[in-house]
Amino acid sequence: MIIIDKTVCKRISYYRRGCNLTQEELASNVGIRLNHLINIEAEARIPRINELVQLAVGLGISIEELVNKVLSESP
Repeated sequence: MIIIDKTVCKRISYYRRGCNLTQEELASNVGIRLNHLINIEAEARIPRINELVQLAVGLGISIEELVNKVLSESP
């Protein structure tokens, strides 16, 4: 079972920074609007599953890693 919550939003930002990508670069790479990504990272909007798949691909990680992984640095 996948639970998409605000922790996932924090992980997107965490992994994006780890890849040295700006919000503009990631949004452009995965085909979502910049404002939409900003809202996701600000926890103002929970991403849909198809967006999570796009973001995981753009970040070079698996969807499981994005939604389930416990990070050593708490985002």
